[in-house]
Amino acid sequence: MTKKDKKFISFSQAIQEILDDFRFDPKQYDLFANVYSFLAGGEATPGEEKCPPFGFKYGGIWYRPEGQEKKQFYSLQEFHDLLVQVFISNSPSIEDVCEIYRKVMGVKACVGTGPGIDAGIWVETEMENFRCIQCGHCCLELSDAYSTNAYEEDIVRWEKEMRWDILDYVVGTDLWISPRTGEDVTRCPWLRKLPNKDRYICRIHNTKPKQCRDYPKSRKHALQTGCRGFM
Repeated sequence: MTKKDKKFISFSQAIQEILDDFRFDPKQYDLFANVYSFLAGGEATPGEEKCPPFGFKYGGIWYRPEGQEKKQFYSLQEFHDLLVQVFISNSPSIEDVCEIYRKVMGVKACVGTGPGIDAGIWVETEMENFRCIQCGHCCLELSDAYSTNAYEEDIVRWEKEMRWDILDYVVGTDLWISPRTGEDVTRCPWLRKLPNKDRYICRIHNTKPKQCRDYPKSRKHALQTGCRGFM
């Protein structure tokens, strides 16, 4: 049996991952309604509202606070801010955050202690089942995998490694900028298709940007973005 891949995340990291998930895919109406009512109390249900003056319908949730009859409509564009506000105002326990994390990420998770005996959440990521098939989908199609921004640790590492060839394509923290034209390149300059094969390789695999290394973040992230590594 394959050993399960686990990670330990802090209280704040768990909340950030939850926020990031709804930022990436806000059209999770049923899930958002479930999470929001869990945090805020009251009743939240997916629904639609007409946008004046043209009457177009747009999706969101209808929310009725506890003890009130009147409902308020919130569009999906408001989901992120609503969650931030309710996390701040209601100060949920780490057990509640763990429960929400399980709902949102679709994984097994439990409260525990990690490095430094800090309280946090242990997560079974399911990444032990992931196998990159070198299809090139993430590098060719996805902005959250084919990185457009570098972390500071990337810049520092490339400078230490004297990878001036990579740094030539970096302006500030922006990737990938053509050193010849000063414009964004149309595709990652380090991606190469293998001759006579429907497979791709990364020419800077051992030192590629953190954002690229971290893709996919989870099984759910892979399925949301069309990655075939779990299929």
